[in-house]
Amino acid sequence: MQIQIEKTLDVEVVERELAELWKQSSGDRETDDDAAVLRARVANLLVFVPDDELLEEAHQLLRDLTAVHPSRTLMMLGLRGAPDQDIEMAVDSFFQTDKRTDRKRLCCEEVTLKAQGIFVEELPSAALPLLVSDLTSFLWWRDQVQVADKVFDTLLRATDRLVIDSAEFADPKNDLLETDRLFDQDCCENVGISDINWARLTFWRELLADFYDVPTYQPWLDKTDYVGIDYVGPERESTSVAPQALLIAGWLASRLGWSLINEAPPAKNDQTLIFKFLSQGVKRKITVELNRVEGGSGIQGKLVRVELRTNVDKPASFSVARSTDNLHLLAEAKLGPRVHRGRVLPVRNRSAAQLLSREMEILCNDNIYQQALAVATTLIELLKSSHPDHS
Repeated sequence: MQIQIEKTLDVEVVERELAELWKQSSGDRETDDDAAVLRARVANLLVFVPDDELLEEAHQLLRDLTAVHPSRTLMMLGLRGAPDQDIEMAVDSFFQTDKRTDRKRLCCEEVTLKAQGIFVEELPSAALPLLVSDLTSFLWWRDQVQVADKVFDTLLRATDRLVIDSAEFADPKNDLLETDRLFDQDCCENVGISDINWARLTFWRELLADFYDVPTYQPWLDKTDYVGIDYVGPERESTSVAPQALLIAGWLASRLGWSLINEAPPAKNDQTLIFKFLSQGVKRKITVELNRVEGGSGIQGKLVRVELRTNVDKPASFSVARSTDNLHLLAEAKLGPRVHRGRVLPVRNRSAAQLLSREMEILCNDNIYQQALAVATTLIELLKSSHPDHS
């Protein structure tokens, strides 16, 4: 049941309507201890979306999310390019149901605010007074990342954690640059920053790191001079480099202590970008290639294969790749003619709700992500300066 609110900025009216919704929906259950419906709020969740399609998608995702993290959700739709229209507000409540008894057990609440044109900038002033005090606040930002965006800045200063998804970036390179700049902003001094797309790389990073735990592999790994990263172009900009490819390259370089050589990255063709790194200690050059390949539906913007290779002394390679059916990740080491099969992990196509749920359990920054992003942005800056046509 949804109720339209006429007095947009009247917090008391909103609270009264939410309480009434809960009572109406729970009926007489509140007098029956065995069938009581709990009105639960363990966090504040602010969601900003730029269009109606994402709004509807977010509504559906929140039904799954609140089963684990019952929250007061403030859903904001900002149609920046539409004709000016003042803020409209509506309140809603919904229940989680006990799967065994089919009883309603948990009541969650949602406030939706919509604005168009110049009134989009007023959304924070309408939403922030509705936050429940003493609860951790999360901001799921699903629009373009812009440090100078007034709406973004205001919401960020009122939250404890920012969640983005670089897989959704309409302009991946520039949006990653803006994300990296956030770590130097005053508004983010006490705000944790999460990228859902980074979480999708967990198994890739785990399998690649596993190679370094095998002592017999170490002599070959220490001589790595080539890294090949195959990926499928992003869905929204199929000819652009995928953020996952940049982030995994940044992760490898930051973990292994490689420094980028300031050379213009040549391109073999429109699908391949090449960067040169220099290792610490025993100096050697490492070539890192980002190769855009063809892929089926469902893996746009995702990795297909990552390979570390050396041809020094004896050839060897260490790779993690998708299976042909895209259901598993396969690790494999080749030492000369010998092939060693590694671990096989399932491809976890977790929903955005599942990934967001995980991020809502973490409040501190992921320093490894921050370092990987910093290297990824140096690749972008070098690419933009040497190949303006790729910018």
